[in-house]
Amino acid sequence: MPDQTSPPLLALDASATASAAVVADGEVLARWASTETNTHAEVLAPAVRRVLAEAQVEAGDLGAVLAGVGPGPFTGLRAGLVTARSLAFAWGIEVHGVMSLDAIAFTAAEEAFRAGVEEFVVATDARRREVYWAHYSQVGGQFQRLHGPFVTAPGEVTPLPAYGAGAGLYPEDLRSVPGFENTVPDAGSLGLVGELAVRRGRGLMPVQPLYLRESDAKVPGPRKRAGTGQR
Repeated sequence: MPDQTSPPLLALDASATASAAVVADGEVLARWASTETNTHAEVLAPAVRRVLAEAQVEAGDLGAVLAGVGPGPFTGLRAGLVTARSLAFAWGIEVHGVMSLDAIAFTAAEEAFRAGVEEFVVATDARRREVYWAHYSQVGGQFQRLHGPFVTAPGEVTPLPAYGAGAGLYPEDLRSVPGFENTVPDAGSLGLVGELAVRRGRGLMPVQPLYLRESDAKVPGPRKRAGTGQR
């Protein structure tokens, strides 16, 4: 394992596409991301092996697992959190939650600082013509979440510069920032956010999914008996 002053952390996020990364001392040692949105369960375990090998880190070297808790679709979040919990349990280390939108805000705050933008929103696709979003401010290139997360129609988002793929989908409603129109949460940035929170001893979340609305899957009702309908 490369020399570090603090144990490396494994970060996973499956709130949009599946991604995995190893971070340490404010740097991303290895990262991997899928371009698919429906193969989270199949790709995460091989991705973990890949990033650990690339970073030259053994499971026993890790200080904790960081898991993106969303908001996001039910299936993806469930796969990501189950994987994170299972690995942490098997390795005997802690697992912490990190809000997935904060991963985009981490990078967006630097760009906002250069552009002189004090407040902004991060938005991702929530399907059903809605977006997941949160409202942030930046001070010296560092982000602070002011409100959210929410799931609403694009037209209900606070009218500020918007970062993330949700803004790119609805340019008529959101002030999408060029260069961020396709940005989704990434485990590398999420890991850096989580590592900073671990150092500060605050800002981490329970490893519980932020769905913000009910699952699309519904329990079917009782079948109607034949011949009981009105004629």
